[in-house]
Amino acid sequence: MLLAVCSGLCFAKQISFQVVQHDESLKTVGEQSLIIEDEILTGLFNCGYIVTNSVAAVFFSDGNDEKLWKLGLDEAFDGYSDYFVQINLFFTSPKEGSKGAAKLEKVYWSISNAKTGSILAEKKVSASNAVNADDLRAISAVLVTDINKIVKENKA
Repeated sequence: MLLAVCSGLCFAKQISFQVVQHDESLKTVGEQSLIIEDEILTGLFNCGYIVTNSVAAVFFSDGNDEKLWKLGLDEAFDGYSDYFVQINLFFTSPKEGSKGAAKLEKVYWSISNAKTGSILAEKKVSASNAVNADDLRAISAVLVTDINKIVKENKA
C-alpha cells in the first residue's frame, strides 16, 4: 500500500512560480504580495502539485521585468519543474500625504512550459476590490483554480 502511494507521488507535476510586485511606493516586497505568494504556494500544493517558488521580487523597470521572467524560467528549468508561473501584482500608490498603504489594483499572470519557455496562457484579473487579507486570499484562490485548469489542459 505504501509503495502504491509513493509511486503515485512520483508522477506529480511540478510548478515553479514567481511573484513580481509593481508598487512604486515600496522598495521591498510588501505584506500583501507575501500573502498572495503564500496562498498560491499552499493552494497549488493542496491541488497535488510539487511547488517551488523564486523569491518574490520588486519591479523597477521594463528591462527588469524581462530579466525576472528569464531568471524565474531558468530556475524552473534547472529545478526540473514542468511549469513556470509568473504573477505580476500591480498596486496603486497611496495619495501623497496619505498614511494608507498601496492597494492591489490588478493581477497579470502567465504560465509557461518550463522546458520550452512557450507561454501556455496569460490572464489579467481585476483586484480593485481587494481591501484586506481575506480579499487577497480570495484572489489567490481564483489564481490557483485558473492555474490548475491550465495545467490539466496541457501536458508539459
